[in-house]
Amino acid sequence: MRSLLFALLILPGLALAEWRVEPAFSRVSFVSVKRGEIADVHRFTEVSGAVDAAGAVRVVLPFAALEAGMALQAERMRELLFEAQRFPQAELEAQVDLALWEQLPVGQAQVDTLDFQLSLHGHRQRLKAEVLVSRLADSRIQVVTTEPVLIKAELFALKEGLDKLKQVANLPSIASEVPVSAILDFQRRPCPPDGGPACQ
Repeated sequence: MRSLLFALLILPGLALAEWRVEPAFSRVSFVSVKRGEIADVHRFTEVSGAVDAAGAVRVVLPFAALEAGMALQAERMRELLFEAQRFPQAELEAQVDLALWEQLPVGQAQVDTLDFQLSLHGHRQRLKAEVLVSRLADSRIQVVTTEPVLIKAELFALKEGLDKLKQVANLPSIASEVPVSAILDFQRRPCPPDGGPACQ
């Protein structure tokens, strides 16, 4: 009887939990190519987001956290390409079957196709990514792209920004298509007393 009462008391607490992105173990990066042969790696040092109880995913990439090989290069990309003052972040939204993720045994993984919407530079596009979903622990799920997602500048009105970058850096060319890779580490945590965006 005591065990039943304990279960009734603790199960609601377990249910009221949210899967949140753990920034320390998450990475989103992309590679740009200039002069036709010189590749530069860029990454976001901060990633945030969550999955709500209905499986709605939202991931936020602030351009203030964009890092490049040189500080000046990152600053120019924020100002001239992404126009971060007007559009301070990129956002990814998707819908997943959270029950399937949560039923995955610890130590197991599965390949999934993720349909998502990317909001970037005031434009919104539907894209797809093949991902590997791994259950690292009871309260930890990792989602990794199995291959880079190609993002085209023209889909997000970034061509003019690329031209500005070429002019200021005196470059003959910058590739208008970049491969993006991601590692998103989700950890399940109890909802705060006043609730949270993923606990509604």
